[in-house]
Amino acid sequence: MSDTLDIGETVMIPWGLDEVRGTVAEMYGPIGLRRIVVALCPELSSHVVDEPTTVTLPEDSVRRAVAA
Repeated sequence: MSDTLDIGETVMIPWGLDEVRGTVAEMYGPIGLRRIVVALCPELSSHVVDEPTTVTLPEDSVRRAVAA
């Protein structure tokens, strides 16, 4: 992703054949190999999670959510 994300920013991540909304909780690693920790919660992630959890993905798999 060309734009840097910020902690707390709402993002979209791939989830099977769909996408799910989450929040950036942490970022680590050097540019080009950066990993994004995304917090998923029932309020944002809908049916995907029943309780808060996190997933870690490569930076290029995470995109900024567009306001509806």
